[in-house]
Amino acid sequence: GVKISIDDFGSGYSNFAYLARFEADFIKIDGSIIKNITEDSSFSQITAGIADFAKRLDMKTVAEFVSSEAINNKIKELGIDFAQGYYHAEPKPIGEL
Repeated sequence: GVKISIDDFGSGYSNFAYLARFEADFIKIDGSIIKNITEDSSFSQITAGIADFAKRLDMKTVAEFVSSEAINNKIKELGIDFAQGYYHAEPKPIGEL
């Protein structure tokens, strides 16, 4: 009954090797990648590759740092499943959820 998520994928210790060890349900693509996808095609291609890889492993993808309509539209175009960031809502204290 537990779901596993790999956070900040694409940075630090969160990489493809961990996906071989864990049967994760979600991959959260690091904001350092997402925030640049509309200005730099390399980041767009990286995001597309992660999305394709995740789908092949039956994992859902989450994009961090979705801060504009342009970024939101791009991640939709690339097949990302979920988004989080200021474009959708500002963070709130737990008591206000």
